[in-house]
Parts: sequence; C-alpha cells; structure tokens
Amino acid sequence: MSLLLPPFDRTHLTGGKERQYIDVLMPTRSDVADAETTVAGIIQLANLITRKLAPTLRRYRVTPQQWTVLASVGQFESPPTMADISRMLLVSKQNITGMVARLEALDLVRRTEDPTDLRASRIQLSRKGERVAQSAGPMYQRWLSQTFADLSASERRALQKSITRLVATLS
Repeated sequence: MSLLLPPFDRTHLTGGKERQYIDVLMPTRSDVADAETTVAGIIQLANLITRKLAPTLRRYRVTPQQWTVLASVGQFESPPTMADISRMLLVSKQNITGMVARLEALDLVRRTEDPTDLRASRIQLSRKGERVAQSAGPMYQRWLSQTFADLSASERRALQKSITRLVATLS
C-alpha cells in the first residue's frame, strides 16, 4: 500500500540505532495521521469552495460544477468532445454526460456531431452560454482574488505545486 507521505528522515526513525531497511521505510503512526488529516482537510476545502462559490454563480443559474464545465469548454481551441472535458476535469464520462445534459436543458451548451467520429459529440457554448461565461467570468475572477488574498504569491505557488504533484500521483 502506497501512502502519500514525505520522505522519511532515517535518523529520526531509527533513533541513531541500526535497523532493518524495511523498518526505516515503514510510515509511523504520526505520518499516517498527518496524511489522514491532510486528506480530510482537502475534502473539507473542496466542500467549502463549492459552498462559498455557489452564491456567486447563483444569479447565472449554474452550480460550481456546471461553471467548471462551461469554463473548460472555453479552454479548447476547437469544440471539445465530452471525453476531452472528462480528461481535463478528471471526472467520469458519465458525470460529464449528465452535466452536459443539464447545461443543454439550460440552453448554455449544444452538442454537435463529430465529423471524424460518429460516436462522439462535440460541445459548444450556445449564445446564452457565451453571455453567461463572459458575465460570470469577471465575478469568478474577483471571487478567486478574494478567496486567495490571504496567501502570498509564494504560498499560492507552493500550494499549486503540491496539488499538481498529488493529482499526478493519483492520476
């Protein structure tokens, strides 16, 4: 079983005594507790972000999850497939299918056939979706600025670096 733990300080773990190599590599109870606390904190943070972002987006009648899909469509040079969005957001294709269906019902996106793959659909913002993205984008940017205002630039970079490493580890 692999735990996401920092490198071990052998001196601290061995107390200066000779020990088996496997003993040195085994995580201590405090290492596991730190990892568990970190995972719990990440889950709490994700829940708080969703809950605190929702009022900012409510006037546009989209949820934070729907906003993420709308914003991701704009990240591609050409209309992405649902699989493209799924890979970008690291969510299941079934999840994206449901979100796209709800966004279609709100007339924020539309599906078009992929001429190169008849099994795939490409997703485009509708005119209403473009208006929502253009209006909500600046509000979202202000929300981000306020949310991260207490972190210095170096703290934000360190946080992003850690998140990127964890995502890569888990992907």
